[in-house]
Amino acid sequence: MQRSINKINMNHPISGSLSSYHFYSPLPLPDGNTIDPFLLLHHHGPMTLPPYNAGMPFGPHPHRGFETVTWIVKGHVVHKDSHGFHSRIDEGGVQWMTAARGLIHNEYVEDSFKEKGGDLELLQLWINLPAKQKMIPPKYTGLQKEDIPLVENDKVKVAIAGGQWNGHKGALQSITDINAILMDISAGGSTTINVAKERNILFYVLHGELSVNGRTAGDRSMVVFNNDGDEIAITASKDALILYCDGLPLNEPVAWHGPYVMNTQTEIMEAMRDERMGKFGFYID
Repeated sequence: MQRSINKINMNHPISGSLSSYHFYSPLPLPDGNTIDPFLLLHHHGPMTLPPYNAGMPFGPHPHRGFETVTWIVKGHVVHKDSHGFHSRIDEGGVQWMTAARGLIHNEYVEDSFKEKGGDLELLQLWINLPAKQKMIPPKYTGLQKEDIPLVENDKVKVAIAGGQWNGHKGALQSITDINAILMDISAGGSTTINVAKERNILFYVLHGELSVNGRTAGDRSMVVFNNDGDEIAITASKDALILYCDGLPLNEPVAWHGPYVMNTQTEIMEAMRDERMGKFGFYID
């Protein structure tokens, strides 16, 4: 039985802008809700930064209590953190970071990109960790495009970053059993996704136009499903790029303050204290 669609949020407005750098925030949803265990999704770009640009508008910053997964759709991103992880990931790759008990990291482009300019498009998803895993050691995995299994079928290409897809294993197995893929469907292509009813779905259309269980979704659309079926039927009328993830809901209380996601306000205060005391490590340029 097909899952019914609760709503489709189309063309979510720009939520941040710095010069020619811009991004969209399809999650949390306009009503403030998340899709447990998925907390936040930022879509940076697509954009073309001019020569002598300022790069990405971030700097070293802390995290605790969740994971970030970053897809580099265009361009590159350098990751560096306070636990010694450091890598540049190029177009088509993924950065999977388990912040857990805490780290300080920076995401940036190299000076050559700032000088010459170029295309940049990124997705970053925040995935909540259950209480029992929030204080495990941090971990980072950088995956280049060639590290990520690609399943091709007619007009459908599926890059499996985490978990599995139709029996094909992804590049890594998430500690919270998350399936995470980027799906590229050419116009006229179609596929069906089977997912257990108890799992929540994140379904975001970066570009293109497609029919999802009989309803149309276009550029920058977040499709929100009910848990009343186990099948998603997709047909693309225009070339489309889709972020698809599913996972079991945690059903735990969420205390969220900026870069910290815990279960109680007391834990948030502890996170802020621990970061000031240097317990997240020290970021050195």
